[in-house]
Parts: sequence; C-alpha cells; structure tokens
Amino acid sequence: MSTPTAAERIHGCLAGTAVAEAAALDPAGTDAPGPASRPLGAAGQLTLFTADALAEAIEWANDGVHADEAACVWLASLRWLGGQGVPIAPSAPVAQARWLDGQEGVRVPARPLPAWVDSLASGEMGTPARPLGLAHDDAGAAAHTAPFGLVPHIPAAAVAKMSADAAHLTHGAAPAVQAAVAVAATAHYLALGADAATALGSARAQVASLRVPDPDVLSALDGIGGVGVGAGPAAQALGRAASAVLAAESAGRSGEPLDGAFAAGVGLAAGHGSDAAAIAGALLGTLWGPAAVPSAWAERTAGMAAADGVAARLAAVTGA
Repeated sequence: MSTPTAAERIHGCLAGTAVAEAAALDPAGTDAPGPASRPLGAAGQLTLFTADALAEAIEWANDGVHADEAACVWLASLRWLGGQGVPIAPSAPVAQARWLDGQEGVRVPARPLPAWVDSLASGEMGTPARPLGLAHDDAGAAAHTAPFGLVPHIPAAAVAKMSADAAHLTHGAAPAVQAAVAVAATAHYLALGADAATALGSARAQVASLRVPDPDVLSALDGIGGVGVGAGPAAQALGRAASAVLAAESAGRSGEPLDGAFAAGVGLAAGHGSDAAAIAGALLGTLWGPAAVPSAWAERTAGMAAADGVAARLAAVTGA
C-alpha cells in the first residue's frame, strides 16, 4: 500500500470521521431520496468546524496576526450551535460566517443532540482554569478533536495543549478532556507516519506526562479493549476505538482491501456507540487516507463536499 501524503491524511481524517459516525447512527441507511441519505452527526459536523477554525487561525498567522486557536474553535462551535436551533445566551459573541457555514449538510439538526451543548449555549468560554460541563464525562469532545493532530510541524506538546483547551469548551471531566488529548495525539503520530500501535503508544506517553493522568484513559490506549468495567464512557469509547483501529490495521496488512478493513474496524467500534465509531473513523482515515473510506458510505453521507473543501483549505494553509 502506498503512503498517504499529508494532504491525503487530512482529507481521510475528516471524511473518515463523518462517514463512520453517520454509519453508526444509521447503520441501515434511511428512506430519504437521493444517494446522500445519511446526515452528519454532531461529531462529523464539529470535526469540520474544528478543522475550519484551525485553518482560520493559521490564515491569520500566515498574515502575521496572532489568533488564539481555542478562541477560534469556540467561535466556530458557536456558529455550529446556531444551526442546531439551540438558544444561545446573549453574552456569547457573534461569529462571522465562513465558507463552511453555507455548505450542504453541515448545520443540520444533529440527532441525538448531545447534552454537552449546554456548555456552548451558556455563552461562556470554558477554559482549563474555568471549566464548564463538569458532569460531562463522555467521549463527545474526543470524537471531534482529531484535526488538532493534523497540523504539520508542531510538537506533540502543542497538540496536547490545543486539544485540551478545545475539549474544555464543552467538557470539564478530566477523563473526557484526556481522551480528547489522546485522540489528537494519536492522529498527530499517525500523520507523521507511525503505525497504529506506535501512535497509540506515543499518545499514551503524552497522556502519562499530564499532571494527573487518568488511569482508565491510559489503559484505553493500550489498545486491547481492557478498560475496566468501572471506567467512564470517555475511556470506554476510546478503548473500543483503539482496539478497533489495531484490528483494522492488522486486517489491512493481511491483505484485506483497505475500505473493507476500514468498514470492519468502524463496525467493531460502533458496538460501543457513535463516538467510538467517529474516533475509529478519524484515526483510520488519518492512517490510510481517503482511499480507505468506503465509497458507498461516502456516497450515502451528506456533507462530503464540505469535508473535501475544508480538507483542501487546511492542507493549503498548512503547506501539506
């Protein structure tokens, strides 16, 4: 198999997240007319808005103007929330629309709408010093945090900081934040060309370097599905996704067509829910590029033209 380019890894990550989550939410498809019958879920949509926010921050930086990545992601998340029909507190800033906002399929009402949107709707910007959503310990942040690992030429520590800052916009529980760091770090090492086991192990070391690493998140990154039954939902989803990615990579190395290995891996992760499926799709897309994303899934998933456009923009501004 050929090695994907940096631009192809970006494209694969965004497309992989979108189709994996959509397939997990609607495995049988829908009766809607037309080929794109599966709507994007919250993770698929927010992955695109996160990648677009990174592109915006880098655009400013390329023009010599500093832009805070977390603030850009917050504003992009508020733009997304505005399309969900959720009332937003008047104290929230009004973000200017970007190209992505007008694309088909990216601001449709997500079903189900995650409970953690209340953090965004509050109008306050969650930070590590002032976390919001302390009760939210799910993998929702981790499911759309992979784009932070796709920016070339930045160190792993910077990836960890950016992804943690972004996770704090919605989630305050430490396992949820650290699971987001783990996904971004794994994507970072995959984008550098590591195999899945090496990437997961390197991400584990990154999480272990945090001030108080969560033991269940560390166990999840061992990739053997050995997270204890008492672990929270973020670690459980991460563990299932990591195990699925390793199984899919093994199948690909054994000669299974990559799109078949991708589908099987996402299917394994989807048994633990759509967040786990989204994480697996993001990581497998980063590992193999868009060629591994099943074409039948892409044809049935709305918003793929938007994913292509955002991927191209992020690749262009990063020089990928």
